[in-house]
Amino acid sequence: MVRMKQILLNLPPELADALEHLGGRDDQAIGVLVCAALSRDFQRSKTARAARVEKQLAPLRAELEHDLRSATSWADLQNRLHRRGYYFAKSGGGLCLEDLAGRRLCSLSDLGYSHARMRRRFGGPMKPSDAPPVMVG
Repeated sequence: MVRMKQILLNLPPELADALEHLGGRDDQAIGVLVCAALSRDFQRSKTARAARVEKQLAPLRAELEHDLRSATSWADLQNRLHRRGYYFAKSGGGLCLEDLAGRRLCSLSDLGYSHARMRRRFGGPMKPSDAPPVMVG
């Protein structure tokens, strides 16, 4: 059974009446109806956000796919990206793609590549010496 947390919810009288009517008609508790509605709304928001992110990342993925697939080392990958105006920087436990002005664009995983798989492919983690010099300004 799912553990629930109780909250107090203040609703306008019309909405509370409508919930009571709907709950009585379907023989369901108001809490169950509210949970179901919130779950649907959260899922819809999550799906819409994923679609927006996907639409924004598609051109970047297409631009970088050949370089990500063909690079033979971290240094090779960084040099290929640098020629296009990007580089990877460490971010938490992973890598994020930045433009040459230092603006974060997305993560390596957003581009469809696992950081762990790339470390195995290139024989270890990316080192500071793998990055080409970045001119900011």
